Amino acid sequence: MRPDRTGVRFNPHRFQWARTSGDVAGGHPSNLLDTSYPYGGILAYGDVLTILGPDSNTSGGFAVIATVAHAALSKVGQLRPGRDVVRFREINLHQAAAMQSHLDQLLDPRHFETV
Repeated sequence: MRPDRTGVRFNPHRFQWARTSGDVAGGHPSNLLDTSYPYGGILAYGDVLTILGPDSNTSGGFAVIATVAHAALSKVGQLRPGRDVVRFREINLHQAAAMQSHLDQLLDPRHFETV
C-alpha cells in the first residue's frame, strides 16, 4: 500500500475479469473508454486497486468498481503502509447516509466545550 494525496495504491491482486481483453479501449480487461472518476472511487488499474484521493485524476480509461463512503474517507488517509489491512464491504445508500449523519453529529462544534 502506498498512500498520498492522489490516492492509496494497494498491492497487486489477480482478479478474475468478465472479459479477456479491453477490446477497443486497450489490452487489459480493466480498460474502458474514458469515464469520470469520483473522489473516493476505487479504481481498478489493471490488477492494482487504488482509492482515489483529493488530488487524483478526474477522468481516465480504467474501471471504477466501487466508491468509499464519504464518512470513511478520513480513515483512508490514516492507513499505514505495510501495517494496516483493508477489508471492503458493501453498504447501501441508506447505510452510507447514516454513517455520515453519525459523523456529523460527533463533529458538531456545539458539542465541544470552549475554554
